[in-house]
Amino acid sequence: MPRRTGPTDPNILELIHKLKKKSAETNKALWKTVANRIEKPRRQRVAVNLSKINRFSKTNDIVIVPGSVLSSGDLKHKVTIAALRFSEGAKEKISSTNSKTITLDELMESGLEVSKMKIII
Repeated sequence: MPRRTGPTDPNILELIHKLKKKSAETNKALWKTVANRIEKPRRQRVAVNLSKINRFSKTNDIVIVPGSVLSSGDLKHKVTIAALRFSEGAKEKISSTNSKTITLDELMESGLEVSKMKIII
């Protein structure tokens, strides 16, 4: 019998469930896309460096990373980043530019417009 792949952490499983439920309630595909990307096994989840976020975002953007944010590179403008996990170095660099780090759960509950959010993978 094959081994189960995908997340086994109950907190991540609950987050996936909440994201899919939010997608069904609001009829927004963004939440389902994020849930499907988090649902992948850990070795297939994205790990995005700050340099990539800096390249593909503008000032005051809301960026979603369905995986980890790593500290390679610099962030040169103020953004709000929602991710599954942040490295310690990334948190320090993000806070030095007066940017915000939030969890995906907090972003979902914030009620911000989905049209203003970007998924970076």
